[in-house]
Amino acid sequence: MKLFHKMRKISKKLHPYARVAIQIGFYTMICMYIVAVFAYWIAPHAANYINAVTVYHGALEAAPACLAAGVSAGLLCDIIYRSRNPNGKDQDDGDL
Repeated sequence: MKLFHKMRKISKKLHPYARVAIQIGFYTMICMYIVAVFAYWIAPHAANYINAVTVYHGALEAAPACLAAGVSAGLLCDIIYRSRNPNGKDQDDGDL
């Protein structure tokens, strides 16, 4: 339980765009696990069992990668935006 409180405290210090990137990675991971469960559930009744099991294994392998990509993108986004504006206020002036 302490770990969740610590992670929540750390995530409040991140830039809002970084938090969105991490959330997108997390929700994509959840969707991949849902696809894997559905493919495993439907595999015995599918026309081609091997293709359904292949989708199952592919989704299981892609799910942690989606989370890792989201966390990496979020941390990179936080580094970029913090270097542009070190005081932490978000001033979106429109230019890159």
